[in-house]
Amino acid sequence: MAEFAVKKISPKLGGERGTRNPNGPTSSHDLVEPMEFLYVEVIKTINKSVLNPITHACKPIVEITLGNYQSSTRDLPMGPSGAWNQVFAFDKSTADVLSVALKDGQFPNNTLIGKQNFKVAADIPSRVPPDARMAPQWYPIPSTVEGYHMELLMSVWFGTQADEVYSNAWFADASTVSASREKNTRPKLYLAPRLCYVRVTIVSGHDLIANDRDRTPNVYVSATLDQVRLKTKPIESKNPSWNQDLIFVASESLDGTVKIQLWDLNKDPHDQCIGTLETKLSEMTAVKVPGAASTLFYDIKPGGKIQPEGDTRRFAGRLKMKLATDQSYHVFDECTQYCSDYRAFAKGLWPGTLGKLEVGILGATGLPRAKNALKDRNAYVVAKYGNKWARTRTVVNNKSPKWNEQYSWDIYEKCTVLTLGVYDNQQIFSIDKENDAPVGKVRIPLSLLQWNRIYTGSYPILVLGKEGLKTTGEIQLAVRCACPPPTLTFFPPSYAFATAPFRLLLPKSHYKSPISLPQIDRLRELAVGVNCQNLARTEPPLRNEVVKDMLSPKNNNFSMRKTKANVDRLYDFFTWLSSKYGRLDAEVRSTTDNTPKWITFAVCFCVLWLLPPLTLWLVVYLYPYCLVSFSVYVMIKVLVEYYKTRNGTGPPPPLVLFDVKLSRLEKLDDTQALDEIAEEFDATSAVDPQVLKMRYDRLKASGAEVMVFSGEAASQFERFHALWMLCTSNKVVLICVLALLYPVLLVYYYFSLESLVKAFITVFVFKWVNFTFNRLDLPSAFKNFFRRLPNKEHLMM
Repeated sequence: MAEFAVKKISPKLGGERGTRNPNGPTSSHDLVEPMEFLYVEVIKTINKSVLNPITHACKPIVEITLGNYQSSTRDLPMGPSGAWNQVFAFDKSTADVLSVALKDGQFPNNTLIGKQNFKVAADIPSRVPPDARMAPQWYPIPSTVEGYHMELLMSVWFGTQADEVYSNAWFADASTVSASREKNTRPKLYLAPRLCYVRVTIVSGHDLIANDRDRTPNVYVSATLDQVRLKTKPIESKNPSWNQDLIFVASESLDGTVKIQLWDLNKDPHDQCIGTLETKLSEMTAVKVPGAASTLFYDIKPGGKIQPEGDTRRFAGRLKMKLATDQSYHVFDECTQYCSDYRAFAKGLWPGTLGKLEVGILGATGLPRAKNALKDRNAYVVAKYGNKWARTRTVVNNKSPKWNEQYSWDIYEKCTVLTLGVYDNQQIFSIDKENDAPVGKVRIPLSLLQWNRIYTGSYPILVLGKEGLKTTGEIQLAVRCACPPPTLTFFPPSYAFATAPFRLLLPKSHYKSPISLPQIDRLRELAVGVNCQNLARTEPPLRNEVVKDMLSPKNNNFSMRKTKANVDRLYDFFTWLSSKYGRLDAEVRSTTDNTPKWITFAVCFCVLWLLPPLTLWLVVYLYPYCLVSFSVYVMIKVLVEYYKTRNGTGPPPPLVLFDVKLSRLEKLDDTQALDEIAEEFDATSAVDPQVLKMRYDRLKASGAEVMVFSGEAASQFERFHALWMLCTSNKVVLICVLALLYPVLLVYYYFSLESLVKAFITVFVFKWVNFTFNRLDLPSAFKNFFRRLPNKEHLMM
């Protein structure tokens, strides 16, 4: 459907040079449209009144007016020298006159002291980076009140979003936001600390003594890092053996402390602590290669009340443990389907960079209002790739905001996904009372993008709910995977770029010592919590609900729609697999449509039989040259396509991010389809019993199809397994080898090599062309044999 497809747009990106640069933009802000702002930097004011400064002392307030927008320093805190050091930003096209008024805030009506006007077209200069910043100057304020003589230190200029003050400016559309909340509207970059696994392996305990020496302790070990607590199973023994791994997630500085406690499980209401041990993460063994840390013995200090009284022992036993920070793993904080990074914690294990991912966030259109809201969205965008997060500024009360901000990331692996989320800022008018509401997300796989091509489009923000699939607006993006220029014309620029498609996707430890999928899911939840804690300590913080929504996993709950879609995919594959040979066979053997092929095969057959010396010479002597020529041809074609891709010649392929038909979402007016979608989101306990009965009957009908299809596929795979086991038998292999070698050796020794070649070619021609007199519409001998191979279907009841 057209409303769910990516729409092509043609924005006027900055840095273009027209015909001098046919490949497009070249500047550092080349993926966004230039936006001109009128910047006013207000630093401080000075009172030069000749009268008594005590009686004429005032609380200065600067009000800046441009058209219908007005900003002031009324709520801004003043520094120790009476300075504001605040930059205000206005849209250039708002009005023709900029008015800067100085008022006295000691009076209720803010008495006007004086005003300075600037003509926007004539009096204000322009500044384009990398030009130096405008130097502030003192402006005398013509006083309308007798006795006042004030001067204002400020600077005024025209700039773009490339200006350094853009990230700290107070924009005119956010003038209604209080000064204490204005920081939540600014664009920011967040660098989340890298994450590392902390592995505490509890091997065994030795000479453990309970607080009550008259009983054998029933001991389990608990380990605590920050707010996460894990424990082993309890074992009743003085020398228990656990051999159990407790894995935590820690952030980059690794300055935490693991607290290990031994607990005696008894009949009391609370377990008794019989020993404690604390160790810092920095003191643990740093494992940077696949393998385990060394096993060491640790003395455990007594914990709790010791009986009998007066016992002077300094330890409660020993623990045999492996304490290590596994820095050779990649910690998944995203689900595997949408992962944006596969690097290990240790920097020495990182692969070389392939290029730069550059994203221009242009704007959005059609953002709906929130429920029970009278104003439009206060929208901002969060982009996440790797451990670098980018947040645009908040455009207040606008359903079609324009951001035009550009961000870049290093690419270490092309098979990754960029995630962008649009959110409604609820923190600019309330103090942490409401969460930022998500509008929707867009995910772009980098594997679909060609190097050095600019993809500009309007991407629909799709949300699937009970009512079906709908769009909550569109976000306009310009995306490019920039690759550095090659050293030579046709060859890759680096060894990392050339070997990138063939290297391991994950670090080696994931293959040498794999972590189970359920454990990865549990650790992913811990990693999300650590990221929330780290990003919440920034200023302004990236809120927890935003981080959790950006890192939310793929929904794997039961869905009738997904079940049918997956069955259709399997049907399509097996249909293609079963008909591929038949279609190819029919094309070759057709007697009506393939007369040239018949003639070609006939000529080749005659040449092979009538000119055996020439045939043998062609096969033996020209085979290496033909192979080399074919390899060179393929290499040249690959390099030409690579050169075209790197230089941006030719139209880029369409970027398809979502297939409505494949997801079975094209029939939104079908009652059954809408009920299947509602079934994904409904809680079972809240559904009408009649609806549940209808859904259960439908599930049984679809389950029967899945059962039959999966059973047939399992039977075929079991026959393949039986054939493999049959072929791996020593006797059968020996018999097959002798049966194949006997005619070959017979023809070779009693006739000649030419006769052997002719025999092979003859068999191939007769088998492939399948002349009319040789045709049988019956299964071949191999098919009959394969059909008779055993499977486990007869064992099913």
